[in-house]
Amino acid sequence: MRTALAFAAVCAFGSSAAARAASDLDRPSGYVALMSNYVGRGLSQSVGNPSVQIEVNYYDSSGWYAGLDVTTINWVDKVYAGSSVHFELDAYAGYRWISGDWMVRGYAMRVEFPGHYAPQNPPAQEPNTNELVGFVGWRGLSAKLNYSVSDSYGTPNSKGSYYFDLGAGRGFGEKWYLGAHVARKQPRGRNPQTGVPNDRTAYTAYKIGLTRALPRDFALSLEQTWTTAEPELYTLNGYRVAGSHFAVVVQKNF
Repeated sequence: MRTALAFAAVCAFGSSAAARAASDLDRPSGYVALMSNYVGRGLSQSVGNPSVQIEVNYYDSSGWYAGLDVTTINWVDKVYAGSSVHFELDAYAGYRWISGDWMVRGYAMRVEFPGHYAPQNPPAQEPNTNELVGFVGWRGLSAKLNYSVSDSYGTPNSKGSYYFDLGAGRGFGEKWYLGAHVARKQPRGRNPQTGVPNDRTAYTAYKIGLTRALPRDFALSLEQTWTTAEPELYTLNGYRVAGSHFAVVVQKNF
């Protein structure tokens, strides 16, 4: 799932978060995005290729909600040789509380990478992951924690790993929004075969983005990301997935 500027962007314009959130109650809502490069958690999940993302949510007036996010990816085939896996599916359900400019969300999420996995030598876990997620937003500020309650993205003995993201942003007029994020990936545990600590793959990720609201619920975003990850640990077929990435995103909300 892409690190979104969504909460901060909507809170940058006009009335309170509570007033705006009322518009998506008791009906499906979401967006379709076309991305020149799908960068999630600081990593190019599409390995530099264009990607399509669709997200659909249903928010009940009681506060409970559920959603599904589907995105095209390219990295799994390169990590798991001979496999054919082209989609990331994020299914989640939880509770949302809103008061004035405050928003608090807590939910459980399953990150699934469906497809054909070829046998690996040595055997390798599939990257499917279960997470508990907490989010707090106030005006243009946000904090989000993704905590793994299973092994994290195929890394053995990595239960308890987390990704913590802080965001800030500001709207300019009725059409422009500037946002920034800083986040930390912190793996836990050790490889049970080698004894090597999983935190050797830890890194800090940064993101800045400029969004322009367009007619008919479209938006255009320019996003720049970079990380402190060790290049040799995050290079696939010569491409630095944790390097500096620029992406153009066209999004249609519904």
